[in-house]
Amino acid sequence: MLKRKTLPVLLMSVFLLTGCSTQANSDHKSAKPSSVTVTYRLKNGHKTLGTKKVHVKKGAKVITGLRKAWPVKVKKGIVTAIDGRQQNEKQNKYWMYTVNGKSAKKGVEQQKVSDQGHVVFTLQKTQQ
Repeated sequence: MLKRKTLPVLLMSVFLLTGCSTQANSDHKSAKPSSVTVTYRLKNGHKTLGTKKVHVKKGAKVITGLRKAWPVKVKKGIVTAIDGRQQNEKQNKYWMYTVNGKSAKKGVEQQKVSDQGHVVFTLQKTQQ
C-alpha cells in the first residue's frame, strides 16, 4: 500500500521539477543582453591612430569604454590625454568627440553609449 502512494508522489515531483526548469530556460532566452558593443576610434586631425571594439554594460557612459580601450587622463570631467597623447593648450589642440557621427552635447562622464555605437575622439585644433 505504501508503494501505491509513493509512485504517484514521485511522478508528480518529476513533472513539477521538469515544468519549472523549462520555464526558467525560456525566461533566460528572452532576457535582454546586459552588455553592448561600442567601437571607439582615436584620430589626430584626419589621421586614424587606432580603433577598438569594447564591451560595456548597457547604459554605460562614454568614459567607461574609453578607459577599457586606452589609458586616459581626465581633469574636471574633460579628457586631457588618451594613450599618452595630450592636449596642447598653447596650440589650441583639444580632445573632441562624436557619438554616432554627431558632436557630443554632454561630457564623457554623462553621455551614454548604445549597442553598435561609434565614438570617435579627435585631437584637433579649435578656434578661439
